[in-house]
Amino acid sequence: MTSTPQTSEAWRRAAAAVTIAAVAAALAACSSGSSSPSRTSRTSTTTAGPSATTTSPKPPNSAETAVLNAWESAEQTLYGYLQRPWQQDRADLVAGETSATLWPKLADYFVNPALQSESTFLVGVKMAQLNGPTTYDLGHPAVSALTNTAATVTGCIYDTGTTTDSGQPGPATLDGGAGGGRGTWNLQLVSGSWKIANFSTTSVPKC
Repeated sequence: MTSTPQTSEAWRRAAAAVTIAAVAAALAACSSGSSSPSRTSRTSTTTAGPSATTTSPKPPNSAETAVLNAWESAEQTLYGYLQRPWQQDRADLVAGETSATLWPKLADYFVNPALQSESTFLVGVKMAQLNGPTTYDLGHPAVSALTNTAATVTGCIYDTGTTTDSGQPGPATLDGGAGGGRGTWNLQLVSGSWKIANFSTTSVPKC
């Protein structure tokens, strides 16, 4: 991928603001003591998806394969960062590091608003001292819409959820506890690479 995180002072200020807001939200979620087993649905600010819909059951063509490969790489990258031990990431965040420098590969597979949403989510998990899911299953995603520059992927992702060091589920707002997320992901073609631009998922017990 060719995209790199922005390094301007404005970006650093924006990333710092996101970090502070996410820390406050994560600490509030942890102090609430909620034991609800159901997750909170996740979303990024959405825009209209592509208008050309393809719903054929036949195997994906080369364009659809490229979209699905990009989607899979994006989710694998996110889970890779989630599964990193929280201790060092949290220490770096407290020291002033930004999500752009801590998790640079996110920008290879996500663009705003999805990039900001996933960065905020990671900050919340690390600041809440949570361990990422031990296992996950990306399921059977499918391309439900496709144009030359936009695509929509539908699917359901299941994982074992975030947990505390004692093994208890994390807050529902930070994907605590085992469960699935069924939803849609809208991708855009950016400089020749497919990237997730926005998404919306609904919590389900299993996929």
